[in-house]
Amino acid sequence: MRGLLFTPSIPRYVAAKLLGKRYPTRALSLQLTTLPEPERPPGFERLKVRLAGICGSDLALLYGKQAPTLSGMFSFPAVLGHEILAELGGVRVVVNPVLACLERGLPDCPACARGDDHLCFNVAEGNLGPGMIGFCNSLGGGWAQRMVAHRERIFPINEQVPDERAVLTEPAAVVLHGLRQAWGKGRPPTDLRPSPEGSYPSADSMNWPEQMLVIGAGTIGLLTVKMLRVLGFEGPLYAVARHPRQAELAQLLGANQIFPSTQAAQQAVGARRYRGILGAISWRGGFEGVVEASGSPGGLQQASWAVREGGRVLLLGAPATALHDFSPYWFREIGLLGSYAYSWDDFAQTVKLLPELNGIEAMVTHRFGLEAWPEAIKAAATRRGIKVVFKP
Repeated sequence: MRGLLFTPSIPRYVAAKLLGKRYPTRALSLQLTTLPEPERPPGFERLKVRLAGICGSDLALLYGKQAPTLSGMFSFPAVLGHEILAELGGVRVVVNPVLACLERGLPDCPACARGDDHLCFNVAEGNLGPGMIGFCNSLGGGWAQRMVAHRERIFPINEQVPDERAVLTEPAAVVLHGLRQAWGKGRPPTDLRPSPEGSYPSADSMNWPEQMLVIGAGTIGLLTVKMLRVLGFEGPLYAVARHPRQAELAQLLGANQIFPSTQAAQQAVGARRYRGILGAISWRGGFEGVVEASGSPGGLQQASWAVREGGRVLLLGAPATALHDFSPYWFREIGLLGSYAYSWDDFAQTVKLLPELNGIEAMVTHRFGLEAWPEAIKAAATRRGIKVVFKP
């Protein structure tokens, strides 16, 4: 079978980090190659990949933007791809790519025992290499024709849900988990499988801010806008979008008003701007809740001043290493919460919510075969598309 294999190279890593988007796509540490059919360990199923998304974390890895401190949590060479829509026996399924104690053949660690398997203490231990599917050298990811996944991580998809919506399940689960972490009143049920009634989390299980700002209108930002509305947030919802198509989709998915910059959004809600020495800018007032979804160091800095005194910033983007001014956090007593991945329950609930997440399929703007991977990566890296997917 064919697959896209990432093999680390220090010289290429350094060059890509220095040149960024100017680095030639075909020179990246990625190669279309012939791979052996994946072996199926006990408890795993062999899947035929239908669609697989290109995530910002994939691009960060390819272009040297991922923090070196995280390198011990992943293992390569590996077939990338963790946003996966596949087929099992002719049935469409999505894959939760987390590899925790269960998959690693270990007894439950404290995180897995309390249901936080995405925070598994043993992510780099056991009978598999470090990392999750798509970042693990023991199991191939979705950028291939076939792969394997543990049966507990495989979820059938409602027949009415289009492929382009289903392939967004994984990033949508990231958003659901983050919103629950930041503004949920309590922990979720320990098992969602036998609870068909109602949706989780319900509107009365969330402590929503008075108004919200989402910075960044890529995949995560747009999914945040839609998820907020589906989960029952009814207050004013604003978004910062740099490109016309992003702005159009943000409004379609539930944003009340779109701004070209965070500063414009702050001024629109009456935040006051102050100039200090050396041209430094500070703010008073702003939004009670801010979601940083751009993944850029600049976006995080803007978010720290856009949130009003006593408010909270949810970091869903992944800015990696950056020089950052922490003054707003102590001076204005604001909270910063990082959120990574999702629990089994969060992923299962996202699958349940897919019929309600109508419209997000419009985010899938480009589809490429594996052989066209340079064009696909370039389209994703240069933001020509919102969500770029492979169709193996």
